Amino acid sequence: MDDPRSNQDWASLLKREWEARAALPSRDLFVASHSDWRDPDAWDRTAATEVELFLAGIDREWLRGTDVLELGCGSGRLASRFAGLARSYTGFDIASGMVAAARARTEGVPGIRFFVSDGLGVPVEARDRRYGLAVAVAVFIHCPRPVIAANVQSAWELVAAGGQLRLSVLADLGDPEGIEGSAEDVQKATAVLADDMAKVIAGLTAEERRLAFDTYYMGDRFRYRELAPFLADLTGGRVALYRGDPGCIYASITKAG
Repeated sequence: MDDPRSNQDWASLLKREWEARAALPSRDLFVASHSDWRDPDAWDRTAATEVELFLAGIDREWLRGTDVLELGCGSGRLASRFAGLARSYTGFDIASGMVAAARARTEGVPGIRFFVSDGLGVPVEARDRRYGLAVAVAVFIHCPRPVIAANVQSAWELVAAGGQLRLSVLADLGDPEGIEGSAEDVQKATAVLADDMAKVIAGLTAEERRLAFDTYYMGDRFRYRELAPFLADLTGGRVALYRGDPGCIYASITKAG
């Protein structure tokens, strides 16, 4: 997407939007937008599913001895799960309201800390260690490409030798390349997602609708073939991609040991 705004302009805009979402009683809706977001059990199940997806193929013994960094931690939905599997967990978010909610949600859980970022990189306070695993779960789906690049480069500097940065971005829906599964399976999954999103939209208040649709809510989309070179140029790491959902591409970037 071509836009004349600078990275700082984008960060300021995104911060305003996410602070507004964090101030709502329904802040968790924007952290995990599914129809059962009000149900704590369902919300927790989706969190468990996302953590397992982002940890696919990672040795759990190795993980227990490493530190995890989460970009865009939101209201702390995944923090306790990552912290329970790793040596420590550090999360940061552009919205101070989200960070406050994350701290409240995880109060008393050991090995967890949160910071507020400027939206363009890892906060200074979190740059005190090297992380075996850095993750950006459903974060870059809200960002323009230059902001994604700035955050990827900043996080990559802190990834330990042999460690990984794992992330997801929106996929170009007109690009069929890389989609896993049969056409029938993809069609069924797409229909289920569309139905669930329709239920979410139907339950929104006027202010929630404004913050979901009248602001820059969804980020730039990538064609499958362009994502690996984009990430490799930013990091110099080894990139692997997975596209199980037509609307999203997952990437892992491994730093040489």
